[in-house]
Amino acid sequence: MLKSKVAIIINTIGIFGGAEKRFTNLFKYLFEKFPDKVYYFISYDLYNRIKEIYPDFKFDNVFYIGPEEKKNSRILITSKVIKANISEKRLSFFRKFYKLQKNYFFQKNLFREIHRITEQKNIKIFLGVASGILPLYFYYNGNYKKSIIFSNMDGAFCDVVNEKDLWYRKYSSYNLAMLKSDLVDFLSPFILNGVRSKGIDIDNDRVSIAPCSFSDYSKCNYGDKTKFQVAFSGRLEQIKNPILFLEAAIELSKKYPDIMFHIMGEGRLSQTISERCKMINSENIIFHGFHPNPPEVLSDTSVFVSIQETNNYPSQSVLEAMACGNAIVASDVGDTRMFINEKNGILINLNKSELIKAIETLYLNRTLCKEMGEFAYKYVRKEHTIERVAEYYLNLFERAEKLKK
Repeated sequence: MLKSKVAIIINTIGIFGGAEKRFTNLFKYLFEKFPDKVYYFISYDLYNRIKEIYPDFKFDNVFYIGPEEKKNSRILITSKVIKANISEKRLSFFRKFYKLQKNYFFQKNLFREIHRITEQKNIKIFLGVASGILPLYFYYNGNYKKSIIFSNMDGAFCDVVNEKDLWYRKYSSYNLAMLKSDLVDFLSPFILNGVRSKGIDIDNDRVSIAPCSFSDYSKCNYGDKTKFQVAFSGRLEQIKNPILFLEAAIELSKKYPDIMFHIMGEGRLSQTISERCKMINSENIIFHGFHPNPPEVLSDTSVFVSIQETNNYPSQSVLEAMACGNAIVASDVGDTRMFINEKNGILINLNKSELIKAIETLYLNRTLCKEMGEFAYKYVRKEHTIERVAEYYLNLFERAEKLKK
C-alpha cells in the first residue's frame, strides 16, 4: 500500500533508452493502482518521445519541467555531450566558475518548478532517476521534510567525479546524490561496486538493489523465424559497440548470404553506421535508425546481440529480445551472467572473431538456437516482471517515508 504521494523524476533530453522505458512503464503501472498518489515529472523532450512510442499513453499526473526545446533535441544532446568531453585541463578558473554557476541556476530553476507543484499536490517522496536527481539537490538542505531516493542506472559510473579536481561540476555529477539521498537504488550489484571503486562511501543501510528488471511484453511475440535474422538494438554509442556488430555482419553476410542483419537505435555513431551501410549496399544489412517499436523486428529475428563494454544486465533491449524468443549473444562483462547463461545464449569476449563464431554456431545449429529462444521467452515472463519491480519500489517508498518520521 502506498500511503504518501510519490513523484518519479526523469528529465533526459534526446534519447529514449532503457531507464526512460523502464520508469515510464513503471509509472503507468503504479498510476493505474494509485491514481491519486503517483506523479511523473519529465522533460518536454521526453514527453514528445513518449507520445511517439506510446500513442495510448495517459498523461494524467504528468508534469513537464525545464525548457521547451525548439531545436532538434537529438542533435542538441549530441552537441552537449561532445562539448562536455573537451579536456578539463584547458578550462580556466573563470570558465570553471562559470560552469558551476550555469549548472547551479539551471538545476535551481528546475527545483523551483518541481517544488511549486509538489507543494500544491503535497508530494512527500521523490524518486530521482539518473539526472532527474540533480534538481532535488536543493532538498538536501533546509527543513523540507521530503524523502529522496536516487535511482542509479549508470553502468559506466561516468557521472561520479573527483570533488577536489572537478569542484565546478557539483551540480552536474551524482556525488551529492550518493552521499545525501535517504536511499540509493541500484539496478545491479555491478553498478554499486563500480561507484564504490570511485571512492564514494555509501552506507549499507542506505543501499537497495532491484530484484530484477522488466519490460512491456504485451508488444513482444514469437513470430516467423523461418528466415535466420540477427538484430542489434540500443544507443549507437561506442560503449555499446555497434561498429563491431556491423563489421561482424559484413563478414557473415558474405559467407552466409541468407542471413539478415538489423541495426536499430540512434546516437553519436548513427551517421557513421548509416554511411557505412550505404557504402556496402548490402540487402542483407538493414539500418533502421530510431525504431519506436523494436519488437516489430525482434519478433521475427532468431538472435539478438548485446555487446556493451561494461554491463549488459538488465538491458531493456535484451529483455524485449528474449520476450520475442531470441537466443542472446552477449559480452561476458559486469553482471551479465545474472540473466544470460548456456540455457538462453552465448557469452563472449569483446572481439570480432568470437562474435562471428557465436552467431555462426547458432546459424548452423538451428535446434540449439530455437531451444535457447524458447527458454528465453518463458524466462523473462516468469523472472523479470513489472509486478516484482513494482512491489520492490513500493517497499522502497515505505522505507524512505519512515526515515523522515
